[in-house]
Amino acid sequence: MEIGALTLAVGILVTFPTQLGVAVFPPTVSSLVILVVVLVGVACDIVGVSATAASETPFITRASKRIPGAREGLYLVRHADTVSVLMLDLVGDLSGTISGALAAGIVLKITHTHGAAFETAVVVGVVGAFTVGIKTLSKAFAVRRADAVIIAVGRVLHGLGIHMTRL
Repeated sequence: MEIGALTLAVGILVTFPTQLGVAVFPPTVSSLVILVVVLVGVACDIVGVSATAASETPFITRASKRIPGAREGLYLVRHADTVSVLMLDLVGDLSGTISGALAAGIVLKITHTHGAAFETAVVVGVVGAFTVGIKTLSKAFAVRRADAVIIAVGRVLHGLGIHMTRL
């Protein structure tokens, strides 16, 4: 139930400004916004899948050697269920929904009519196909390179000063 409420809040907070951007900016700029939304979703999917596929052992070894990011990576692996829900379900799925809505908004802006059902369906279909295709490739990558992805995320968290204290 909490994740549903969080998804609702994040969905509104992210969709409202992006929809305003689609209304204000030309379609080429708005298309770049869609690309960014899709890529954020892909990146979050990679982290979520990698957290579930990674092994604790290399992170325990690295953390004992005080390698920056190893402790954070170990935290992510040990809390893979939560990381997976947040990254895959919350951000990953929400980015797909938002990109589809933005695509529909761009079509309506270009056609200047609400009767553009076919055009909207085609553009949303193309955006959906692109999103699913790239997410499919990224998830295969995330499984194969899980430990490398998680240590990289751990290093980013460490560099940002986000240190995981509870293991």
